[in-house]
Amino acid sequence: MVSRVLGLLALCSVPLTQAFVIPHDAQALLSSDASVHTLSDVEATSDIETFTRPNWFESTLLARRLLAKSSSGVISTIFPNPPPPNSRSPASVAGLPIGLREYIADCESSLPSELSHSDNGDPTILALRVATTFKNTGAGSNLSLELDWWDHLEEAVPVYPGLPRSPAALPRVTLFGYLEPLPELSAHSAAQLEQCFLASHPDAKVWLPGASRSPHSSFWARMVVTSAYWIGGFGDVQQIGWIDIDEWKGIRPYESVGGVGDGRGWEDVRLPGEKE
Repeated sequence: MVSRVLGLLALCSVPLTQAFVIPHDAQALLSSDASVHTLSDVEATSDIETFTRPNWFESTLLARRLLAKSSSGVISTIFPNPPPPNSRSPASVAGLPIGLREYIADCESSLPSELSHSDNGDPTILALRVATTFKNTGAGSNLSLELDWWDHLEEAVPVYPGLPRSPAALPRVTLFGYLEPLPELSAHSAAQLEQCFLASHPDAKVWLPGASRSPHSSFWARMVVTSAYWIGGFGDVQQIGWIDIDEWKGIRPYESVGGVGDGRGWEDVRLPGEKE
């Protein structure tokens, strides 16, 4: 039994070239524990299950859809070093990173044409001046934004027959870039942006820029994405690595700009477990 388990682990660690298969007898071994899922969970239709990776453009479509469907993410910044004179942070954190979850939305398309980056995947952020994230960016820190699909574990089917659902099998992407404050908007443009952002965050109405009785001062900003690192899931069935940033920026909801990928948009794909 030990040798069979070791053999199965070795099988699972081999990278894909064209397709990855788990033989039926290996599935039976994995299914020996009553707590794990069976083949019926993935509606197996043959004696073996064949797995192939999506190509890189389809993976980028999925990454753009993940951004469009995300309402928050973990933003990582660096504490200034040396600390500013009025800093309340301990000196020991100077130069260290900190990751904090923040509200975001994919609202670039709601900006007026003279300000928009043409819906190219730069997330919109409602920044609070009092927040550590934005104090750090104000002091010159770049930032990264991590998004994931892990909250949807129960809707996704197991990747491997006989094994339980795993958050590690679900997509995540880390975006790298810098924060760009938006200039003051006209009343009409501000209303358009607010409508988009509040669709995901109705509670944020209280601290919109210029809101009366707001507990904190805030401003609109966008993260200008310069690089993106994608983990689609387990590496034998999903792509893992750096996204082509031109493809990232060229994808739109229903199509891509000329010369980008096969012309599809992020509305043409679905994340694991997502309903049609």
